[in-house]
Amino acid sequence: MSSDEITPKPSRRPRARGAPATAPARVADAFHVEETWRQTCRALVAPLERAFTITALRAACARLTEAAARQGLTILEEPLFGLKGHPGEDPPHRWEYEAVLPIRGAARPEGDVAVARIDGGMHLAARTPRGLGGLKGLYGHVLGTCLPERKQELMRPYILHRVHRLAGGEEREPEQAIAVYVPAVLSIKPVPVPASEAEA
Repeated sequence: MSSDEITPKPSRRPRARGAPATAPARVADAFHVEETWRQTCRALVAPLERAFTITALRAACARLTEAAARQGLTILEEPLFGLKGHPGEDPPHRWEYEAVLPIRGAARPEGDVAVARIDGGMHLAARTPRGLGGLKGLYGHVLGTCLPERKQELMRPYILHRVHRLAGGEEREPEQAIAVYVPAVLSIKPVPVPASEAEA
């Protein structure tokens, strides 16, 4: 590496015990991150166990799809799952997951199926091919490397995920690619003014 190249630095913000490290990803684990825009919508949601599997996620999404069919709702996109928590600040035992099915129509709760608002706006999208086991590394890369470099920050502690090949295929979780959508907002912080200049 030449002396003119800048080495990415991790965020200096204190990290909660157990939260993923925010050091830059290794070359082998490099993630492609791009900006995307999501529309605000309503969704049917159902809770997931903290240590859920792809099989459990598939079953929860099937329940949401059946509930949407019974209520005559329009399904707007494929099922997702959401993380309620900030992986860079909250320890894993405080994370909460839920299955999410974006819908349109007069939805109503059914048992543990609730109706929620899923906020849209600017998101940073990235993907890991390592399944559920690759999420902590992806969180650390996006939150610790991409957001500080792009002058953006986690706007709200709710991260959406989409599992590819969720509807079929074998139950081999490492082969399930997962796309992650991190809500972000441009945050240009004011440049600090030295005390001597401020007094003048």
